[in-house]
Amino acid sequence: MPVGGRRTEGGTVDSEQPGALDPGLFARRLEELFRTVPGPNGRAYSAKAIAARSTERGFRLGESYLSQLRSGKAKSPSFRTVEGIAAAFGVDVHYFLEDRAAQRTRDEIDLMRLQADTNVQLAAFRLAGLSSDSVTIVNELIKVLREQQGLPKDPPDVIAAGISDVPEDAHLRVVGGHLNNN
Repeated sequence: MPVGGRRTEGGTVDSEQPGALDPGLFARRLEELFRTVPGPNGRAYSAKAIAARSTERGFRLGESYLSQLRSGKAKSPSFRTVEGIAAAFGVDVHYFLEDRAAQRTRDEIDLMRLQADTNVQLAAFRLAGLSSDSVTIVNELIKVLREQQGLPKDPPDVIAAGISDVPEDAHLRVVGGHLNNN
């Protein structure tokens, strides 16, 4: 059965059925993977690369059909095709089917992107072993640099997860290499 859910007599998708999927949702989620999942070289995958990776994993997929799915021209891939695309990107097949799985996959993609960025890895490794106060100073410096570059102090994922390390009303200042509360 196509991923789009059960078809009614009029040919439309029955959205009351569990697992029914908005036909454009598959294309949007596929495009999100192309935009966000880093390849081995740290750059985004091409359609040709994903088609080849899918085929290598036992899921025959043509580049032109993948492009049609990506653009939304083809709207009802088989579950086998969806499995192949998920395998090629290294994500759970449920990413295409469930909102919770899609959010979990987005979180995993964010982690993959961080892992692909050697500068971020290097900064994280250098923090290991530092005192809690030193890590706090580095985090505060990062917030200042983010603001200077027009970014929010914390990335949206940090805010959404509620893991900001310093309460909003706390003001920290580095004086003579020591952390002082204002």
